[in-house]
Amino acid sequence: MPIRFSLFGTTAILTAALFVAEPARAQDDPPMPGDTIALDPITVTATKGGERVYESLSPSSVLTRDELQNQVQPSSVSQILNLIPSVTTQVGAGDSGTGVNIRGLQDFGRVNVLVDGARQNFQRQGHGANGTFYFDPEMMKSVDVTRGPVSSIYGSGAIGGVASFTTLDADDVIGEGRLIGARLKAAFETNGKTPVLHGEVAGKQAAFDILGAATWRSAGDYTSGDGRLVEDTAQDLLSGLFKTRIRPAEDHEFTLSALRIRNTFDGGLSTIYHTDAIADTFTAGYRWTPNSNIWNLSAKVYFTGTDVKQTVLEGLPLGGTKSFRIGTTGFDIFNTSLFSTGEFSHEVTYGSDLFEDNVKTRDSYGTSNLITPSGTRLAYGAYVQDKVRYSTWLEVIGGLRYDSYRLTGDDIENEGNRVSPKITIGITPWDPITFYGTYAEGYRAPSLNETLIDGFHPPPVTGRFFPNPDLKPEVAHNVEAGVNLRLNGLVKDTDRLRLKLGVFRNTVDDYIEQVFTPFPIPGGYQYQNIAKAKLHGFEAEGFYDSGMFFMGFGGQIMSGKNAITGDPLNKVPPNRLVTTLGLRLFDEKLEMGTRVTWVAGKKNAAALGFIGDPYTLVDLFADWNVNDNVKAGLVVENLFNVQYTQYLNAQASPGLTAKAALTVKLY
Repeated sequence: MPIRFSLFGTTAILTAALFVAEPARAQDDPPMPGDTIALDPITVTATKGGERVYESLSPSSVLTRDELQNQVQPSSVSQILNLIPSVTTQVGAGDSGTGVNIRGLQDFGRVNVLVDGARQNFQRQGHGANGTFYFDPEMMKSVDVTRGPVSSIYGSGAIGGVASFTTLDADDVIGEGRLIGARLKAAFETNGKTPVLHGEVAGKQAAFDILGAATWRSAGDYTSGDGRLVEDTAQDLLSGLFKTRIRPAEDHEFTLSALRIRNTFDGGLSTIYHTDAIADTFTAGYRWTPNSNIWNLSAKVYFTGTDVKQTVLEGLPLGGTKSFRIGTTGFDIFNTSLFSTGEFSHEVTYGSDLFEDNVKTRDSYGTSNLITPSGTRLAYGAYVQDKVRYSTWLEVIGGLRYDSYRLTGDDIENEGNRVSPKITIGITPWDPITFYGTYAEGYRAPSLNETLIDGFHPPPVTGRFFPNPDLKPEVAHNVEAGVNLRLNGLVKDTDRLRLKLGVFRNTVDDYIEQVFTPFPIPGGYQYQNIAKAKLHGFEAEGFYDSGMFFMGFGGQIMSGKNAITGDPLNKVPPNRLVTTLGLRLFDEKLEMGTRVTWVAGKKNAAALGFIGDPYTLVDLFADWNVNDNVKAGLVVENLFNVQYTQYLNAQASPGLTAKAALTVKLY
């Protein structure tokens, strides 16, 4: 009892102090003995209906907390997303915010990043990613990614794809048949001498449950593979999560959640800043699931706010301040109905969503308020999707989405609307294998930054930026084909093999890029619809698991170019392959293995302003379930201390790093 109270108190105090200061593995096939890796998790970003990843007619991937904690012990979002084919990240110098890149598309909402269903729309003009978010991997239950514009039902703008993060809930902490539970994790990373403390406590009673969680992480500057200290990479993180679910009746469920992430760090390019970044996500959800084929209703309202405050530490003007804040308010409501017409069964999903961005930028000494202009943008849409099945061998998914937007600021207004179609055909000639093909369109409205930017680049570099009230939205036309393979009992009765292969070609009309324009004299930079972007590639992922032995892989071959000029698109990542090989011993209480990452060289990377050298990384991991309540983990990253820089990043990546963690469950 004293230990339980101490953990609850520690978690509550950390979380409360933070707020004052400023899809899950479910419904799988019956698990095999010792099943410790999520096999066949559920994806909801593909169709919102929920279906197994290796049965979905889409390029979808899901990673769960358990497998990540066992094999990665991620200390950043990048270490999670870089395991998924065609997904990479960009982290700028002196900023721990993460930009998400899917199939070479990122920035300004081309990837719809969600946390508990709430859009993360923070953007500011700079030399790094123009669209970042802050998140604590310790709070993650799962991440569900669908690549390409095939998931338009998840909101406007996602011509690159959707990355949906789900946070922990009470069921992840409370043991089966219990009413209260807690979990405490202590970890340490050698490179940067980083301690981590994380605690969770949850309880439930009848139709009510509640969760509280908190994390403290203090990272120092890390060392790259050549032994050099990479300055301005230190950061402190404090995060807190509250979540509760209420079920007043069997068919009704209400969910409330509040998440705060606070990062503080120093860094910059020509000017060094102290930065305090606070990201809030508040959601309220409702589900009505009566025993009816007509009604399966979900509704959510949310607010996300990211507030980045900077103070000049060196140079002129010393002590100057600036702040960037974007608040996004939105809702999403949809219903699914089931019916049949003759031999055809229908699953029809229809709904509507809306969000409004409110940007406020202040600068006490410079032009940041002009380069990241204040203003508002309203985007809303409605959609209908029909998933039709005939017998066991044919599935057709047809959908339409209507989008509209309006943005205003500095006496400039811009608006537009469009209907985007989608059609997918899947054929299962025999049970283990499914072939599918898709044509889908996506629509991205110009952002406030792209439309309203108006001012001079701060010294010592000089340059003029011009607004463009006539920017047209980007329209993506995506064609892809894939095959899913599901085999059981190859060598033994309980083993499994899963494969997912696909090819795609995405053409984006009126692609928006910043270019130099000679008028008005003496000229400057402006966002214009100057390009037709063409991206194409091959993706593959899969795993084999026999209980004692497991292996997995994921990777891509990809390229993209400006179809007008023939120049390569600078945000397309290099080809990559990630493989995992492991064993489970001692009644599967010990899981150990290695992960090897091959990254190809990137031609013309220097001309694009990035480092594109090839590299190979070897990681080791071991996870030991000492007993039902105690688990110890060890991860060694970059075993051979390779010197490398991840493409799109300006700073060298970490060298040899060891991570040790001890997790204790308390009841």
